[in-house]
Amino acid sequence: MKKILHSTMKENNYSLILRTIFHNRSIERVNLVKETLLSPSTITRCVAQLVDNDVIIETTPSQYGKIGRRALNLEINPNALKVLLVDIGAQRINYAIGKANGDIEKLEYSKTPKKFENILEEIHSMLGYLDGIDVVAFSVPGMVNVETDTILFVPSTGWRDIKIEIPGKIVYADNEANLGMIAEAFHHEEIRKSQCSVFVTVREGFGTGLWINGEIFRGPSYTAGEFGHTTFDLHSSKKCHCGNTGCLESIISISSFFGKPSSEWSKYINELFISGDKRVHEYLDILSRALVNIVNSLNPEYLIVGGELSGLDNRFYKELEKLIKGRALEHSAETVKVLPSTFTRDNYLYGALYAVIEEYLIPGVIEKIK
Repeated sequence: MKKILHSTMKENNYSLILRTIFHNRSIERVNLVKETLLSPSTITRCVAQLVDNDVIIETTPSQYGKIGRRALNLEINPNALKVLLVDIGAQRINYAIGKANGDIEKLEYSKTPKKFENILEEIHSMLGYLDGIDVVAFSVPGMVNVETDTILFVPSTGWRDIKIEIPGKIVYADNEANLGMIAEAFHHEEIRKSQCSVFVTVREGFGTGLWINGEIFRGPSYTAGEFGHTTFDLHSSKKCHCGNTGCLESIISISSFFGKPSSEWSKYINELFISGDKRVHEYLDILSRALVNIVNSLNPEYLIVGGELSGLDNRFYKELEKLIKGRALEHSAETVKVLPSTFTRDNYLYGALYAVIEEYLIPGVIEKIK
């Protein structure tokens, strides 16, 4: 086992405390001790440092009808971080402000341009009147090198090898499905602790975020999870955005199957499902066959369905799970559970915010305290 140096141990303590407070939203010291298994003295010392650095705040909870001294709750200071969140969809870009406690404030949206440079121009304009932005975080519908903030390839737009640079700001960028998976892992302990979970995003394309042994798996060239570009129909002549034919994405994306793109796909599909429209049941059949390939390949414990398939009638997901379990390998079928995404909207905005909190806020706080 790797020996943990004293300085590393302190860093682990601070990380553990911050993550625990974040996941609980608000927690008393006594419960923080129970959940982290750290000593009361360690909690007292670390919390004092975090309060002094304005990273966490102490609040007095309402105790209506109770007598005695009120215990203080610990919460993340929302003003410890301010992020401009940019969710790039095939048709529309959604903007929001993200804060350190996980809250977001929606801003305007705009039509996705043909050139990425136009997005940067729009962001530059927004930064002119938005105060205190620390980080600009991007959700991208394609492959991204997260180490260099470089868009490798976005099939729907044709963007290639674009390094994102915004003077004076930290930039973070990742694939939308990865961010959807991060959002789910942050919100659910059982998913965080799973050996393998998969977030499936179905929008204009089809992609997956892979959570393996407690972290996102991106692959050595950041293309892991591109199941939308696996061959699904050997005899199809329909060309995919990637240049291949017979790709799953060209068959199962929302616009490919249902027709003209709409900003209200979830509502439309839900209405079709509730009415018993045969198109949705045909779509469920194809979708289940596609997801069986993922289940048999990766043996996930959780399969989370998002994108334009968020917020549907719960029977949709139950029917999908039934079809998958009926077709998957026996032992894979026993393990997997199909879940709807936590957020009916804005999955990728929340995921981008949580990724920035994990990658920048927490390490930055530790470095400052050191």
